[in-house]
Amino acid sequence: MSETNRLSAAADDRAFFGHPRALGYLVGVEGFWIFSYSGMQFLLTLYMTQRLLLPGHVEHVLGFGLYRSLLEHGGRAMSALEIASQTYGLATGLIYVLPMFGGIIADRWLGRRRTLTVGLVFLVASFALLATEAGFLIAIGLMIVGVGLVKLTLINQIGDLYAPNDGRRTQAFAYYLIAANVGSLITPLVSGTLAERVGYRYGLASLAVSMALGLLVYLAGRRAIPADRPQPKAVVETGPSRPRWGARVVVALLLLLVAEVLTYATYNQAFNIFPVWAKAHVDLNIFGFEMPVTWFSTLDGLLTIAGALVTVRFWAWQRRRGREMNDASRIVVGCLLTAVGFLSLALGAVASGAGKTSMAPAVGFFLFADPAITWVDTVIIAAISRAAPRSIASIILGVYYLAIAVGSIADGWLGGFYETLGPTAFWLTHAAIIGSGAAFFFVLQPWLTKALAPASETEGPHAEPALA
Repeated sequence: MSETNRLSAAADDRAFFGHPRALGYLVGVEGFWIFSYSGMQFLLTLYMTQRLLLPGHVEHVLGFGLYRSLLEHGGRAMSALEIASQTYGLATGLIYVLPMFGGIIADRWLGRRRTLTVGLVFLVASFALLATEAGFLIAIGLMIVGVGLVKLTLINQIGDLYAPNDGRRTQAFAYYLIAANVGSLITPLVSGTLAERVGYRYGLASLAVSMALGLLVYLAGRRAIPADRPQPKAVVETGPSRPRWGARVVVALLLLLVAEVLTYATYNQAFNIFPVWAKAHVDLNIFGFEMPVTWFSTLDGLLTIAGALVTVRFWAWQRRRGREMNDASRIVVGCLLTAVGFLSLALGAVASGAGKTSMAPAVGFFLFADPAITWVDTVIIAAISRAAPRSIASIILGVYYLAIAVGSIADGWLGGFYETLGPTAFWLTHAAIIGSGAAFFFVLQPWLTKALAPASETEGPHAEPALA
């Protein structure tokens, strides 16, 4: 079937809520694999510090001696929490590096359908091994590769279902984001509860089951999902050089990514050190019921969605009154909100002392830090989509993912100081780090606003927004 005929058939296919049948399978895959990934993200540090790295267990982990020596690289011996935090940072950081290469593999060699199938198989194997002590490090490696093959390929396959002028495309990605949020909201209630109430291996096994279901859904939908072939290397178009303002725009966009690095370096402690602190220092008793600490991840998801809705309405209100904020000002607000969230945790640490505090400081953290994601991440993505020179738009998006990777790795490194600093100083340090970002963008605001001002109509928008 020719590409024209395929897209024409897709336009007539409305079996899934007015969309092609293939979309139902693809959003199903997204929901299942995000259930697994989000569950891993919140359980990883807890699992390592409370079971895997304890005597009697750590000896079973294949290759751990070599891995530990690489982390310590001849220095002092690292504690279990330091190793767990570094592992979390490396795993979540490298996961954001490889999608660029996964996209190249799909476009140039294997094709998207085959690449996604291989990636899902890698992920099933990784989560199955994650539930075993011996295969832990192998599981992390397979997961990094699997996510690299799946992440952007799945997004691109959804886009392939629609012709360029098909207005259903935006709605399709809304379904995609809904599936991702449903997966991330449910997993703490299932995998987190199993891990803390029954045993970590059962919680991790539930992630493997979900990932296997994601693979089965994709295989079941292969006939509905359009086949594709690898494309030859694109020919680089030549033409007149870009205007001088292009370099200034690129510098401005790269400076915006400083906020992305600082945000991921600090906010991601919500999944790394926060569960460890909360389990030890937050009173989780609710009317006689001991709440699993992983349920904070569900609160995180709910407040992120609510914060985004409130923020978007606020921006619309500002725009109607002609008081719309520029990108740098919005990022300043986002950094300050996150800083206030960490100050809430610091106050909780002071209140708890060597004992426990109420849930209020922990809830306060998410109440402020979750809406901040919209003020930072969304603003940066929109700025890239609007201002990046067309010829290097993909490279800028690649650097955006690299900024997330750097921030995630830094998050793991910072987590290693928790035991040395103590909870109060640890959370205050994070408030200072993200607060310095607010000061940085406040100072640069005039220059960034001028550099990122809308280009002339002939230079127009240069790239489509990315999906994190």
